Amino acid sequence: MDNTLSLDIAMAQVQALTGQHMTEQPTMGVAGDSCMFEHMPAHAYHGDRDALSCSLLKPLLISPAHFQAGLAVCETSSEARDFGSLVHLLLLQPEAVSQELAVFPGIPDRPQTLRKFAALHPGKLVVDEPMFATARRIAQKVADTPYKGRALGRFIEEAISEATIYFTEPTTGLRMRVRMDSYHPDISFDLKTSRFASTRAFARDAEERGYDLQAFMYSLARCLYEGTTAPKPFVFIVAENTAPHSVSTLVAGETFLGNGALKFQACAAAFKACTASGYWPDLSCDGSLDIEPWQQFSAKQGWQAALATHSAPALGAPI
Repeated sequence: MDNTLSLDIAMAQVQALTGQHMTEQPTMGVAGDSCMFEHMPAHAYHGDRDALSCSLLKPLLISPAHFQAGLAVCETSSEARDFGSLVHLLLLQPEAVSQELAVFPGIPDRPQTLRKFAALHPGKLVVDEPMFATARRIAQKVADTPYKGRALGRFIEEAISEATIYFTEPTTGLRMRVRMDSYHPDISFDLKTSRFASTRAFARDAEERGYDLQAFMYSLARCLYEGTTAPKPFVFIVAENTAPHSVSTLVAGETFLGNGALKFQACAAAFKACTASGYWPDLSCDGSLDIEPWQQFSAKQGWQAALATHSAPALGAPI
C-alpha cells in the first residue's frame, strides 16, 4: 500500500472507481495536502485502499494479519447494518432516497422473494415496508430532538453530510481518510443506531467497537484540515433501534478521546513497522490459561441447598 498518495492520484482513483470524470474539485485544507470532497460517492470512498481509514485500521487492534485479511474482505450486509444505513440516508441525505433506496411493498413471504426484488434494483439498499416505517419514525425523532436550544435537524441542515477528508498524519507520514456523517461549522456529529439506550451501556459498546478510535481520528482530520489545535466537539447522536427509540446526544469526553488516541498511535506504529519489515504476524502463540478471581467457579447455588433440604429425611420419620 502506497501511503505517499498525492491529491492527483486520489482524484484519479475516485474517477476509476466511479467510472466517471470527477467534476468536483476538492477544497484544500490548511495543513499540507489535506482536502475535502463534499460529494464523493460512498462506494468510491469505501473502495479506496491507498489511504487508511478507521475501518481499515481497526483490525490492527487484533493483529497485523487481521488487518491484511480485512483488505480482501468485502463488507457484508446484515439487517442491523442495513437499518443503520437506512436511517443515515433518510436523515442525512434525503435528497438521495429515490436514487439509493428500494422499498419492498409489504412483508416478503420468504427470503427468496426479497432477493428477487433486490435483483430488480441493483446497487440500491433494499428494505421492506415495516423497516422503512420504523426508520422514518426514528429519523424524524432525531430531527426533532432538542440540542443546545434547537432541533437537531437544524444543525444537520447547516452541516455538510458525508464530508470526506483526506490528510497526511504528521508523525508517521501515512495518508489517511475519514468520512464524517455531519460536518457542522461548530460540531462534528456522528449518527449511530444502537440497541443500547443508556449512556453507560453505549459507552461500553462504543469502546469495544472502536468508536473512540473513530472520534479521535475524525477530530484529528478536522484539526489538520482547518489548521486548529483544539478539536471541535465530537457528538454521537445515538438512536435506539427498538421502541421507544430513545435519542441521546453524547459528547466524546477527554478520556474517551484519549483512549482513541492510544489506539490510533498503536495502529499507526504497527502499520509502519509491518510495512517496513514485510511481516504481518497473527495471534498464534504459546501460552497458558488462567482464571481471574471473578471467573472462579462456585458450587454454592440456591438450588443445591433446596435439593439437600428436599432429600434429607423428615424429623421423626421412620427410616
